[in-house]
Amino acid sequence: MSPAVLAWLDYSESDQRRAREIVAMFSQRESRDELGLGRIRDALSDTLFPGTSFLLTRARYLLFVPWLFREGVRRGHGGQKLSAWVDWHERQLIGALRVGGDLEGLIGRIVGPAVRILPSTIYWNTLQRFGILRREGTEGQVAGLRQVAHPQDEATEFLEQSDAVWAPSIPSPPDDFFDLACCDFSLTHDEATWLAERIVAAVPDSLLQFLVSQGKHHSDSAYPWDDPEAVGTDGPVRDALDEARRFSVAMHGAALLYNLLLAERAEELDLSTHEGRRDRYRNRLDKWQKDFQAIDAGAWDLNGLWALVATQGRPAAPPTRAFVAEWVALARESGGQVADDGKARELIRNRERVQKRGQARLINERLMRQWGGASGSGRLNFRWPVVRRILNEIVDGRENGSAGA
Repeated sequence: MSPAVLAWLDYSESDQRRAREIVAMFSQRESRDELGLGRIRDALSDTLFPGTSFLLTRARYLLFVPWLFREGVRRGHGGQKLSAWVDWHERQLIGALRVGGDLEGLIGRIVGPAVRILPSTIYWNTLQRFGILRREGTEGQVAGLRQVAHPQDEATEFLEQSDAVWAPSIPSPPDDFFDLACCDFSLTHDEATWLAERIVAAVPDSLLQFLVSQGKHHSDSAYPWDDPEAVGTDGPVRDALDEARRFSVAMHGAALLYNLLLAERAEELDLSTHEGRRDRYRNRLDKWQKDFQAIDAGAWDLNGLWALVATQGRPAAPPTRAFVAEWVALARESGGQVADDGKARELIRNRERVQKRGQARLINERLMRQWGGASGSGRLNFRWPVVRRILNEIVDGRENGSAGA
């Protein structure tokens, strides 16, 4: 049998971005979508934090990419030559950032210039959603557009009405930026202020817009509903946050039960590497029971969840809706005591079989022996760690950054 491959074919840039995220998730066992809840997770994430992706790392990449594209145009490049020029300089930027010393979130930190996916690819949809990149299309398509060779020539009071490919008001890069000798991720005051204003204008009526507007530093909370600033929301934004919290908590129990079933199966196969794992998942389900009771699931109308998900243009499939509804109903009836609930166990088994067919671990001994001990057992956080970092970098830049580039 030939090895499986992922081909990009003729998909849109957003489709390609989602494919890249799926590939990345396979390397993060806590994040795997074992029970087929990804469409709901993504719809809630896009509602709370539109334009973001869990692949984002640092806020200043939102400036690095347009700086490179605009400089390439200024030097007379276009089309494939522009794409090649930007590609080469993105790879050189990795070394400059290494010299700068702040390696956290550095794309290419391990493999250096040989990295396969560059910042422009990862950030492309975000740049478009935030209005920093003002044209639709892939990187190659945008590189082929007519672009103003001297962006400063557009600096008039009609900045935002111009037909520029990139937002003309983007702050200028540091004078030595294109030397690519040394660079860092610290935003200047002007850069951070501009990014904040851009995000606020681009994603109204979202939790992201609310938090950027607040301009406060965010604690190391694991979930957005635990953040002191986020809980100050109201109206539709608060409703969306509450739906995300209920869904995250409720379906965490399903993920834990799935892993408990896997741990039990591992014991049946005498896989000594997973000794004691069954008891650990039982303990986690005991703790989950209290979390589930705290969300007042009895008053949760799932119709509100389905309506919210549908607004993102990706309504949940009927089988997935039925699975979620049945799981929530069983958890309600048992008061969250699902570890030994026969109906709950069978529901999880059936869901895995429907999702994976012959690749379901609970029926495929070969795959069961490859189990790493945790499959999608983490609670959904809807990209909060990524968003929190970017929010804090913007706040730090506005409070501590230098006045100019």
